[in-house]
Amino acid sequence: MSQVTEPTPARSVAGSEGFEQVGQGLNVYESPDAVEGVVKWLETPEDVIAFASSGDVSDVVVVARGGTTTFLTMALNAGVKGVVTLQGAPESHLGILCREYGIPCIMSVAFDKGVRTGRGETIPADGVRIRLDVSNRPAGLVSVEVGSPVDDSPPSEDASPAMSPEQMAQIQLLLEKFTGVVPHGVEGDKVMQAEMKTRVLYADDDTMHRDLTVEEVNEAIRYYTWNEWDALASRATEGESGLIPRQEYEAMGIMQCWFRHPDWLRAIEDKIGIDKVIEIGALGRNEIGTKVNMLHLWALATAPSFGRGIALELNLHDLDYKADRIRDCLGVVRRLYKGMWGDGPILASMQDYRAEILERSWIDRFAENRISLEDPEARNTFQRFNGSAELMGFLLSFDNRLGVGDHGPYPLEDGGFVLVRDVFLNEPAYSWCDTQSGLPWSVTIAMFFPPDSGVDVQMMDLSTVFTTPANYLPHVESVAVYERSTWDTPMESVRPLGLDDMVALRTTCEGASAALYGRIAAMTQREKIEAGALTYTAGFALPIVRAAGMYDELVADHGLLEIHPAVSACYDTIVSGVATEMIPRLFLTGSWGNPVPEDVADSMGDTRDEFAVLHALKVCGFADADRVADRTELDAERIATVLAGTDEAGHTKSRSGRISGHMLTPAGKSRHVLLRGDSVEADALADVSAAYEDFLAPNRVFKQFTTDVQLNGLGGDALTGRLDAIHEDVVRVLARASESGLSWFATYERRFSEALERLRGGDSSALARPMSNSYHDVWMELHEDLLATLGRERADEDE
Repeated sequence: MSQVTEPTPARSVAGSEGFEQVGQGLNVYESPDAVEGVVKWLETPEDVIAFASSGDVSDVVVVARGGTTTFLTMALNAGVKGVVTLQGAPESHLGILCREYGIPCIMSVAFDKGVRTGRGETIPADGVRIRLDVSNRPAGLVSVEVGSPVDDSPPSEDASPAMSPEQMAQIQLLLEKFTGVVPHGVEGDKVMQAEMKTRVLYADDDTMHRDLTVEEVNEAIRYYTWNEWDALASRATEGESGLIPRQEYEAMGIMQCWFRHPDWLRAIEDKIGIDKVIEIGALGRNEIGTKVNMLHLWALATAPSFGRGIALELNLHDLDYKADRIRDCLGVVRRLYKGMWGDGPILASMQDYRAEILERSWIDRFAENRISLEDPEARNTFQRFNGSAELMGFLLSFDNRLGVGDHGPYPLEDGGFVLVRDVFLNEPAYSWCDTQSGLPWSVTIAMFFPPDSGVDVQMMDLSTVFTTPANYLPHVESVAVYERSTWDTPMESVRPLGLDDMVALRTTCEGASAALYGRIAAMTQREKIEAGALTYTAGFALPIVRAAGMYDELVADHGLLEIHPAVSACYDTIVSGVATEMIPRLFLTGSWGNPVPEDVADSMGDTRDEFAVLHALKVCGFADADRVADRTELDAERIATVLAGTDEAGHTKSRSGRISGHMLTPAGKSRHVLLRGDSVEADALADVSAAYEDFLAPNRVFKQFTTDVQLNGLGGDALTGRLDAIHEDVVRVLARASESGLSWFATYERRFSEALERLRGGDSSALARPMSNSYHDVWMELHEDLLATLGRERADEDE
């Protein structure tokens, strides 16, 4: 914990007097009653776990840094009195969940007095009493009891600098209007549709069985950039999570969608055909508890383009590189939308933010099973169940919206309406999910509102509902709740739940979420980021993959549950701070939506020399121009020209001094992966793979040989005799590798022979002296080269 030592003890003040305002933020939802409680600062997952296990916390207002949901999972389940955050917006996941739980919450609070965290932020001291005024929106006010501890010392030099008024004004403009021009909501949709000349966002029958034109693709991309901003601009400012590194995994996951989704969607449609794709989309109309919903289709439409935008930001390839894959993705997704919506526009934002997707027979079935919430105990039972289920859905999906899907409103004959929510609690594809937790695949909640509720509904294309007033739950008069055991449970087997069932399932949810919280907290940073990336890439596509009957095939042959090598190579760049700057900027500006050019390229162009240089650096780790020349046989001038270009692109960086040379950056390693895919044909890979298998046996012999030399002091004929036999074996391996036609393997026999001749001439360092082009140096380089050419990382069986 980084709470500073309190300079003076807090003074308790009874009643409603004795408080002073110390901060203002964004109120999640209105409530006429002021909220008072004792402050507790939570900074790490360990803080949260200890807090939730500390006993009764019903009089505690927790203060946290970021505006994400999952970090505070256990605190919300424990029943805190209120939540205050230093970052985030009411539209964030934490804002949504606080609303569902009925927990007052004020976000992005700027405190003007208090004590300091380890990062220099000002917050109220632990143990003081705090009051939240949540009676109005958007502003919420925070007060503390008079005499609370204050730290007046200058902020630490390590404290994050505050944004200038000009920066704040610029961000506010981007939050209010897309590119500073187009507004949110219905008016913004009108502006964007007025720009369009095609009907690409309408499910017209005569366009379902043809490819989209470049004009259609680019109009769709342009609309989607506004549509995504409209839904997510505020969430782009939600800040950091103490549990899950959201922006880092979003950057990796979205970029992975660019490299994976086009292949998956093309494989699916090629195998089952266009009409079957449309039938899969219709599952959203015919079933409850299905992930074939607005969010998943929207993500399949937008994420590949967004991921392409990230790849272009990192200079991984040119604008024309495989850009037609965006056309393929949008074509398949339009067919899925056709099945879901039928005719007409394919987005809720084009339909006044309404999503009447389900067949009407479902609304009638909900009415038959509705449970009145007139009794306060029944209402409390439902609200706690609803909150705990949603929280589990968010946590299982690593704090993204894939775990919860809203749709509606569905009008009723009496003038009321129904909102429907699917919450997904058990995903067997995720390795972190305990499939034996006792949780069903999903629960579906239908909420009935009376004609005079006064609730205005806006349904976003992300399957997320926003209402005015923000807290709609007091206006729900009855509910119908259903449990679906598995993703393919038939609809006739879906089970309605009563209030007692909700109590039991809530208890199971809370236990499962606490256990999952602990598992996630125990992960390494990289494990969290890669798991989160998979919730995006695989999670977006899973419902379509399963419905097509192709799950096993895509896992085995298309990397469904694997991180793409080009994305994995970028990890260090992503976590270096690039993601925390890039993701909000691309969300807010829509600059991820790069157009598709008329002329596209299936390859990276003539990049032979660039690949040769990057491959040399990949194999060597760090190399000067002479070493690169020794491997590539390029002249010094050409190498200098290539390195100047790769330095400028951010793919290599140089180091000067006693040891000078170049090395790959993480983006350069990713660029190398893509160039390798262009430069090394499948037949060549097969030859190198065979050579590698031949290499493993002599590699073990050589390792034992060098060990014997070190331990037993072999020399003379005993040494050269054994090495001559090993040399004959490696020459045969090189001959096999050279059959690939990859020129760099031809340099090794010369270098091995030169080291062997030096050794025979009496130079004992020629055997194993590091960084001297010794026989051992060349051997290790060959080993690394075989792996790098195959795109493999070193594993136990490679030693």
